[in-house]
Amino acid sequence: MGLKSMNRAFVSLYLIIVLSIVLLGSVLNKFWDEINPQTESDPAVVDLIQILENRLQHETVADKERALAQITAPLKYHFKLANLSDFSQTHISDKIAHGDIVNASDEQNNYVYKRIANSQDVLILTRPIDASHHNTWYMSFIILFYSLIALVIFLWVWPLARDLARLAGYTHEIGTENQPQPIVISSRSVVYPFAKAFNEMAKRLNDIMRSQKEMTYAVSHELRTPLARMKFALAITEEQELPQLLHKQLANIHDDIIEMEALINSLLAYAAFEQQSQRLNQREGHIQSLLQDMMRRLGHQNPAVRLSVQDKTGGETFICEWSLMQTALQNLINNALSYAKSQVFITVAVRQGDFVIAVDDDGPGVSEDQRSRIFESFYRIYNEESNRSGFGLGLALVKRIMEWHSGSVLCCASDLGGARFELCWPHTFLLKK
Repeated sequence: MGLKSMNRAFVSLYLIIVLSIVLLGSVLNKFWDEINPQTESDPAVVDLIQILENRLQHETVADKERALAQITAPLKYHFKLANLSDFSQTHISDKIAHGDIVNASDEQNNYVYKRIANSQDVLILTRPIDASHHNTWYMSFIILFYSLIALVIFLWVWPLARDLARLAGYTHEIGTENQPQPIVISSRSVVYPFAKAFNEMAKRLNDIMRSQKEMTYAVSHELRTPLARMKFALAITEEQELPQLLHKQLANIHDDIIEMEALINSLLAYAAFEQQSQRLNQREGHIQSLLQDMMRRLGHQNPAVRLSVQDKTGGETFICEWSLMQTALQNLINNALSYAKSQVFITVAVRQGDFVIAVDDDGPGVSEDQRSRIFESFYRIYNEESNRSGFGLGLALVKRIMEWHSGSVLCCASDLGGARFELCWPHTFLLKK
């Protein structure tokens, strides 16, 4: 359907251009002939030609040339003789051969042709055209012609551009919290097949997203109930005297239940972020205060790791959606604390009009071939040294949050020997909105 629509658009534009050139050219040509008719012979010029004809018709060819030069020397017009056989066979040459006075012109001169009676000689008079008058009209018609062609093409392209702009705006609304109504485009529009296909696609996507959301919440809810019963049963067994090996196995089961609960919470958080509107509630504030609060709450997570912040902003305020930025920073700091050996270093700066926050650690780092994939949903890196693999959702949330801020997150090697995660978003983002 897409190829047929493109072919239809190409053929219609091609026909419009060709027909416009033919029709407008024909109309303007007739109009040009009306305002610039074929020059009629001036009576004085006719009398002069007849005098010359009478004077030259009894002369030989050589005498005609000499006599013509003597007679016309004082005149401002240019005269010369040609043979009738030099003219191609056209209706104009037929009129000349018949003895009629024939007028013709080009861009510079007017020409008058008259066959001398009883001979094959043709007298040709040449006189220049008023170039300023001719060029003004000629250029005016050229400009008018191409302007009309441009107008016709504009009238064809404008509805297409308008419908494409509507279609582009509609695609940006697909998948947001407030689902747009199906786009309505005239069935005569070239874009109509695309709009119809987009409406069908949007409906399928909305159904899939709604089903996915319902399934996520339903599965999470159904899993919480048996997990709660299992936790309750394990709590009861803790008060009973059981063999040491059985206590160890029950402890492993308890850890698995905790991990499953964490996975369910991550899935619910990710689903909530997927459905969240991208209209951010941005405000100005000090990122340093947020980081200090997070350091107090997260510092005890791994006492062996020193957590520090360096502020290079000079006290400048940041602009962002603070709840989302807190989630992004918390995920990065938790990730760094999980893999770091002895230190995590956070840098806050303003660089070339962008807000920048970098989190460095001295852990094992991330290999180059995995740096572009770790921001994908459910992609996990298993590290034998720390034995922590996570669920593969934290960094995906960070990437989504930065996209909503028209920014980016990247991973590279840190000077500390581990990984460096850098958040960057434009300083003018609030003004753009």
